[in-house]
Amino acid sequence: MLGMILLLNAHCFRFGAPSELQIKHFHEAIVKMIAEDLQPLSIVENSGFQNMIKLLDSRYQIPSKRSLSRTIIPQIYENVKNQVQSLLNKTNYVAITTDVWTSMNTDSFITMTAHFFPKDQTQLKTIVLCTKKLESNHTGAYLAEMMTSEFNIWDIYPKVIAIVTDGGANIKSAVRLMGIQHIPCIAHKLNLVVQHALYLTDDAEAGDNAYYAEQLKNILKKCRGIVGYFKRSEVGNRFLMEKQKQLGHGQILKLKQDVRTRWNSSLFMMERLVKLKEPLTIVMISLNDAPTNLNYEEWNYIEDIVPLLKPFDSLTTELSAEQYPTISKVIPLIRGLQTSLNGKNPKTCLGQFVKQNLLSNISRRFESIEKQTVVLYFSRATLLDPRCKKVAFGVESNATEAENSIISEITSLMHNTAETESEMPTGHDKDNSDNLWNFLINRVSSVQSTSTSNSSAIVLMKQYMNMPYQHLNCNIVEYWRDHKSLLHPLSEIALKYIMIPATSVPSERIFSKTGQIMSARRNRLLPDNLDTLVFLNKNM
Repeated sequence: MLGMILLLNAHCFRFGAPSELQIKHFHEAIVKMIAEDLQPLSIVENSGFQNMIKLLDSRYQIPSKRSLSRTIIPQIYENVKNQVQSLLNKTNYVAITTDVWTSMNTDSFITMTAHFFPKDQTQLKTIVLCTKKLESNHTGAYLAEMMTSEFNIWDIYPKVIAIVTDGGANIKSAVRLMGIQHIPCIAHKLNLVVQHALYLTDDAEAGDNAYYAEQLKNILKKCRGIVGYFKRSEVGNRFLMEKQKQLGHGQILKLKQDVRTRWNSSLFMMERLVKLKEPLTIVMISLNDAPTNLNYEEWNYIEDIVPLLKPFDSLTTELSAEQYPTISKVIPLIRGLQTSLNGKNPKTCLGQFVKQNLLSNISRRFESIEKQTVVLYFSRATLLDPRCKKVAFGVESNATEAENSIISEITSLMHNTAETESEMPTGHDKDNSDNLWNFLINRVSSVQSTSTSNSSAIVLMKQYMNMPYQHLNCNIVEYWRDHKSLLHPLSEIALKYIMIPATSVPSERIFSKTGQIMSARRNRLLPDNLDTLVFLNKNM
């Protein structure tokens, strides 16, 4: 009997009006779906969507598109914004990545992502601050104004210690005008290394190596022609798939076309051609309209070049992560990349040329990355990574410079703390105001305080350096949280540096989403709607 009563009560509740909390959850679910699945707001008016919702819960009254855009989304946006603000309020330092993008409507936007460690948390937090439309020429002054305005809205300007961008002159100028440390995007620098080594760009000068440059261009052109043919030809593509099955290939693969502006797409194209070399060669012989296949020598060239490029792709992937610190990995991984390339022995003259070209380009673009005189944060972050310390450096004197700079920073923090603690009112200021020895007393006190702080800083740094190296799988944030009391204030300095992203990829990923959001079905979105949906897509 009790069971029947409970069942009847449940049915009565099920077919009654939904509670306010349930309605709120339904609204949030729809908004989250629209933001995450890149759906247009008009989906709530589609009959298929409405029928599905009625089947799931007929009590729920689906909001109109107008209500969704004018009331529900703004309310949810404000709630999410308050949560983001709360997180930002609980951190001492913030690093920024930013990028500029042009939509299919030729509107330009700037996006900014923030990276930080919330207090007492060990996971790196990444949030989107904004995706704003640019209404003027993209000068350094205008971009600086846009970023400054956004930082002030979130009340983080004094907390921003670094801004990571690509190599654009205007964005670098903007960061410089703001008086904030600029960090070059390592992914872009790696991209330039490969682009110039393979002569993929028009500005890459061949000079005395015109013969090899021409060979590379011809091989890539030939590869693109082959891939393009099989992309266009239904018959050719079908024959290629059938031949793979006949040869017992476990997985049926398709050829990949490269994009001139992305070097790794050229790698993927060549790598896939090598994997399909046998079925491809057989099929092309039987097709009358097929393009000229690669000859024996050209296949050898490609098989030499692919292994040289693969470490670059692995490194780019490793440094483009958002969930864990990456900046401290740059120096050891660049050294590892050089070691990897030096250990490879291409069989062809062209392969050897590409290898030397890659190595010389790495040296040219990364030779100063360890030095304090250029971008000082890479070396400091590496030294404060308990997996790396000094052994990750290629030049020992660079590690020593980084160590001395950190000691100076510790000294300054300790000295400022000591001064603050000593600033106690004595009540005798009037009596001592005419004491002519005050000048000397104050000077001596300041020198002694600085000397004591410096000695303590040296001892603290030595203590850290003598601690055991950590395993590569070590969570360096947890390490510094665990040693917060023992190594303070070095732990605070370490967390400040290691949170900085090594690349501006996080902001570029936002524009990948933005491009999908600004689809043909959503081309009427206003800039404010776009900003809101991008914000919710990342931060909900």
